[in-house]
Amino acid sequence: MGYEDVLQNIPVAEFQDRLAKTKAEMEKKGLEGLLVYSDSARMSNVRWLADYRAFDGVFPYPAMVFVPLHGDPILFAEGSLVGYAEDKTWFDDTRGIRQELGNVVRDFASKHPGAKIGLSGAKYCALEFYEQIMANIGSAKLEKTMLIEQLKSVKSEREIRNMKVAGDIADKGLWKIKELLETEKDLTEREVARQAMAEMFRLGADTKSFDIMVQSGVNAEKYFLAYPSDKIVKRGEIILVDIGVRFNDYSSDMARGIEYGEMTDEQHRLAETCLKAWEAGMAALRPGMTGREADVAANEVIHNAGYDHSAGEGRGCAHSTGMDPEEEIPTIGPESDDILQVNQTFCFEITLLEPGVGGTRIEDTCVLRSDGVESLTNFPRVNRW
Repeated sequence: MGYEDVLQNIPVAEFQDRLAKTKAEMEKKGLEGLLVYSDSARMSNVRWLADYRAFDGVFPYPAMVFVPLHGDPILFAEGSLVGYAEDKTWFDDTRGIRQELGNVVRDFASKHPGAKIGLSGAKYCALEFYEQIMANIGSAKLEKTMLIEQLKSVKSEREIRNMKVAGDIADKGLWKIKELLETEKDLTEREVARQAMAEMFRLGADTKSFDIMVQSGVNAEKYFLAYPSDKIVKRGEIILVDIGVRFNDYSSDMARGIEYGEMTDEQHRLAETCLKAWEAGMAALRPGMTGREADVAANEVIHNAGYDHSAGEGRGCAHSTGMDPEEEIPTIGPESDDILQVNQTFCFEITLLEPGVGGTRIEDTCVLRSDGVESLTNFPRVNRW
């Protein structure tokens, strides 16, 4: 499949609509200004507004947007990247973040004494830039907000199409792993991961979404996440694979537990329970549910089978996704009051880690529709190789 034929670039009109929605929400919240922060690992806040993404894993390349309620937005990029940022963004005003952020905040605050300025991305805003803001904010007040995080959680059909392509490429990466493990012997976890990555890049991935995981046997049962090691993948073990790529800046995130060779009754029951819990949880999802309500159905299956859900910290059965593999809203978990909305995207995920038995996971990138959930990753969920 030639993915260039289905590439869905986001038109300027969609970015303009996002800015208009942002300003409407600012007005509702009484914000006269909004600072939007992204770092080199989590660029979706800024890219959602400005169509600019810095470079993953390269320090120190943050980006920031300032949106005045009345006036034009400003994009801040790392000084050596201002020219590149100017050519990428649809904004008319691009400046160096270290050179101009403090000046812009000071100028705005002096003209709007006592104004409320919101900060989206506060959870990971670097101290360097927080100090610049606070040193220049004067009598204005800075407050944390999830305004951008909430707005970007509802995806357009163009965004969803990009995520479908990223999901299809991840599916093909797992088909490559199946081919390898059925035709070659004595492969290490690292060798399996490398060949899967090479296949996905060959098929059109722009980059990986996150560090791909291939965990077998004891590495699957002990660790929620682990880098691939030099351990040889052996028959009689459960293999946990967590895999994803970015396509046109949109992510996929998928995981599967693989029953490799002959399994014990306990290993098979673990894998079967994981599937049943995932199916029950997915079937229950509907718009209007809270995150805590959406977490119930899968966990009932898990607890009735005598297992504990090995969920990631700060969530239960799902984390949000989109341009970044893990975003902020919605979270599906026992403490989440997020209200699920049509066209929100998230990764619905069940992980069971049982000492002496194995570790398994089923995870799919999904979009919530009016009548239920649609999976954007679709590799088979029963894997007995």
